[in-house]
Amino acid sequence: MISAARKSAEPDDKRERLLDAALELFELRGFDGVAVPEIAQMANVATGTIYRYFETKEALVNALYRRWKEAYNAAVLAPLEGAHSPREMFGIYWRRMAGFARAHPRAMRFLDLHHHAAYLDAESCRAHNAYRDAAAHFIAAGREAGAIRTLHPALVVALMWGASAGLVKFAHEGVLRFDERAGEEMEEMLWRAIASDEGGQDGKRKKR
Repeated sequence: MISAARKSAEPDDKRERLLDAALELFELRGFDGVAVPEIAQMANVATGTIYRYFETKEALVNALYRRWKEAYNAAVLAPLEGAHSPREMFGIYWRRMAGFARAHPRAMRFLDLHHHAAYLDAESCRAHNAYRDAAAHFIAAGREAGAIRTLHPALVVALMWGASAGLVKFAHEGVLRFDERAGEEMEEMLWRAIASDEGGQDGKRKKR
């Protein structure tokens, strides 16, 4: 349900309550399985109030998608300080992904469910593509350094995103605990999947 902080929100915080309600409902039942009045009811506002903030249901889901995709990009793609080997860079990016997924599991499930949807607008698609573009730069640099095999960047995106989303899903279902140890084990598996023979010799990440 909506957090206590949201329940006690001031009347002018209706937009935030609508986004919270939409996240919960869209994550549970998907975009097509949720009616606008249900979102309004969960947010404790009149149905017509939604249209003061969002012209259509599509506008609402795009605003929600951008909110969480931009938060994800900010957390995962923040500039790295100092010089790092491809293996170290991979570990930093993965731990950022895993940390975001553990902190915001509902948002991760929502993003995973909706990232391919036809109703996403151009701005939402740009937010989605930022991670893919960053992966392309990382793969190119890793290949040049001889640490990463020749792979299409989209394969690496699918591998890493699928791993983090899958861990969130299995944790939600009670299959496993998505804790730091699980994240570390997955990191080693992912690196060995993309590392060249030379890069794989540095398979274990350095202790922090």
